[in-house]
Amino acid sequence: MRKLITFFVVVAATLAVQSSGSADEAAKADLNRPTSATTVSFKRDVWPIFRRHCRGCHSRTDPKGGLSMDSVADLLKGGDSGPSLSPGKTDSSLLLDMITSDSPEMPKQQPALSAARVEIIRQWILDGAKDDSDPGDLTPKVVIPESYRFAPAITSVSISPDGTRVAAACRSEFVLFPTEGDSRPQRIPTECDLLTHVEFSPDGTKLVTVGGSPSSFGEIRFYEAASGVLINSRRIGHDTLFRGSFSPDGKSVAVGGTDGSAHVVPLDINAPVRSFPLHSDWVFDVDWTPDGKMLVTGGRDKATLVSSVETGKLLRSVDMSTEFVQAVSSNETFAFSSGLARTLTGYEFKIALSGIEVTGAGNGARPITNRAQYVKGMEAQPGPVLTMATSLDRKLLAVGGAYREIRVYKTDDRARVALIPNLPATVYSVSLNRDGTRLAAGGRNGEVQIYEVPSGKLIRSVIPVPVVAPEDVAAK
Repeated sequence: MRKLITFFVVVAATLAVQSSGSADEAAKADLNRPTSATTVSFKRDVWPIFRRHCRGCHSRTDPKGGLSMDSVADLLKGGDSGPSLSPGKTDSSLLLDMITSDSPEMPKQQPALSAARVEIIRQWILDGAKDDSDPGDLTPKVVIPESYRFAPAITSVSISPDGTRVAAACRSEFVLFPTEGDSRPQRIPTECDLLTHVEFSPDGTKLVTVGGSPSSFGEIRFYEAASGVLINSRRIGHDTLFRGSFSPDGKSVAVGGTDGSAHVVPLDINAPVRSFPLHSDWVFDVDWTPDGKMLVTGGRDKATLVSSVETGKLLRSVDMSTEFVQAVSSNETFAFSSGLARTLTGYEFKIALSGIEVTGAGNGARPITNRAQYVKGMEAQPGPVLTMATSLDRKLLAVGGAYREIRVYKTDDRARVALIPNLPATVYSVSLNRDGTRLAAGGRNGEVQIYEVPSGKLIRSVIPVPVVAPEDVAAK
């Protein structure tokens, strides 16, 4: 069994339970399955099952087979194959046919529903498939407290290009505060269950947040960095979006998705979103090359890929890891990737993207790989890597993870130039300013640390949101 499950999987699942209660409700539905004397409730018993197991593919934002399962009305309307329900008639309800049998067709590429959950749905249909929900009951509500009982994990940090301000993502909100001084942080709420990424634009005037709600939507929001005023927002797909980066010109953001795609989202709300279906599983991180012509991506399929921004086509799968690839970065010459395998690797673009020769002929033809020439090994990391970031000038690369230290390397010769040890918790996110003289780090314990580089001197440590422990509340 894995000693470490990838951070976003754990946090997204946890917050999905905390915010929507879907997992808890589904579990309760199994334990409290109806008897002959109990009426099944769509809102209480059936909806938690649909939300957790079905809406990833059957929501109004992405209705596979033309079927949305966002409401009873949508189910009665059905999809490309006709109505999904025949109230009171289990033998003619297509929905029930799809989730039963020795090899049920649905949920697609997931374990079959338990017998208890199938019985809940069957009984609900038999009882007439009644809808006891009200508008808004089925929409997850994000609640941002005035204060937290425990500091929420810092899922992402970004230091401004000039090194004077920091943005930190804390669960469903992000916070802006100066790198020095003790002025009060500015808290800005979102409608996401979880924010996975926050970043200043290359010129420091804009800020983007990325996240979403599990099995519901992915969301990107653009803000004025100075004021925190929202410019615009978009919802993409039917699940949380993951990390990415601003394009060098600051006009777009590329982010990863659970659908295996890298999504390029323009700041201009009228410009279309472009989606590149590159990976076979979740894309955890996306980085632009400095010229803006290529994307480097890594994900849960353990692949590190390089693709063309102009065409959206894969240029090369430069490597396959033995574990999830959590973080990618690049400069003009190299792509970098790392993850749970604890290796840190550079890939030289010029050689990696050159033509691939073939040996043999006919069915015996085999490609001659030049991997040994373009792979540039770097020192192994002491634990699973969860985050990487380059300075804006692309001269330095910072790496952190589940080993409570940050290592900084020069990107040209890949030599280590700084070590920041003894961090208070697992590092979930790092960020460097324009010239790499300041670094911000955020982690599991809910604190943000700001350091000088390369000295490693601590400038400031702050919990950016108010925390009031239960004993403090009782004392009042």
